[in-house]
This record gives sequence, structure tokens and C-alpha cells, in this order.
Amino acid sequence: MKNSFLSALSSPEQPIPGGGAAAAHAGAVGLALLEKIIRIELRRYLKSSDNSPWENLLDQVSALCKTLYMLRDEDGKIYIRLAHVRKSGASQEEIASVLRQAIDCPMKIMEQTHKALGCVAQTAKYCKKHLLSDLQVVCELLGAAGRGAYHIARANLHLMADPTAKAEYQSRLNRLQTLDHEALKLAEGSIVKNDG
Repeated sequence: MKNSFLSALSSPEQPIPGGGAAAAHAGAVGLALLEKIIRIELRRYLKSSDNSPWENLLDQVSALCKTLYMLRDEDGKIYIRLAHVRKSGASQEEIASVLRQAIDCPMKIMEQTHKALGCVAQTAKYCKKHLLSDLQVVCELLGAAGRGAYHIARANLHLMADPTAKAEYQSRLNRLQTLDHEALKLAEGSIVKNDG
């Protein structure tokens, strides 16, 4: 049985949610699994007297997940606004303003996946080996979320008419893509190191 988000996503009658929302949702699914891993480890650490990194990580992951859900919903609202201003004969300034939002939102998703992958790398340093395969699934979901958001931002960027603004956004987008790629490699490397 599908949940309401997946039902809406699979419906051809509804323009939203779309790709940006799907990317954010994938990231949130990855973070939910990461939260489970952290909660398992937190429970284990609460039984010992060791200082635990888990409470801080749990707070970070919970906040990142909430932000991704918010961005998932925001992506659809921005898409509807963009479609409306493009059809309504709005001024170029109005269209450009909403278009910037349509690029900023998936870039914010990428920023969240970058931070989330940092949490994965931290978790991989301390978690038990039997949880590493689940942590690899988290990496895959977060990596896909970041790459998906990149493609949505890039597609929207092609609609931008101002060459100066377009070049600035492209530079920011490239930087975010590099950061996400490096964070994914670091997280995967931390998992491999713990598994060795």
C-alpha cells in the first residue's frame, strides 16, 4: 500500500510532487534509516558509562530530516508558482524571482545531503559492524538525493535568461556538486575503514 506522497508522485494527473520533491524524499528516507542506526547505538551506549557521540548526532539527523521534508513540500509550491507566472504574462522580473527559488530549493536539498553525509561518516566511525550494510544503504539514498537535486537545479537553471546570474548559479551548483561528491566518498571511506 502506497503512502500519500508516493500515490501523488505516481499520479500523472498531478504536476506535483515532481523530481525535486522525490530527491528530498529519498534523502529523508535515508535519514530515517540513519536515525534508526543512531538510536540502536544510543541505546547500547546508555547501558555503559562511555561518553557517547550519539545524542548529538541524533539531534543533527532529526533536524536535517525535518528540513528535507520542508524542502520536499516547498519544491512543489515553487513549481506551481513558476508555472503560474510563466503562463500569466508576468514581468520578466517576477518570472526571474520565482525561477531563482526553483533553483535555490534543490540546491538547499544538496546542502542538506552534504551535511547528512557528514553525519554518516561520523556514525561509521563508532557504530557496530553489523550496522554498516544499513549505513551503506543510507549513503546510496543520500547520494541519489543529492544527484537528483542537482539535475533539477540544472534543468531550472537552463530557463534563466540573465547570463551573469546564470553563471553565478552554475558556479554555486558546481561547488555544491563537488562538496556532495566529496562527502559521499568520505562517508563511504569511513564505512570501509570500520569494516576492515
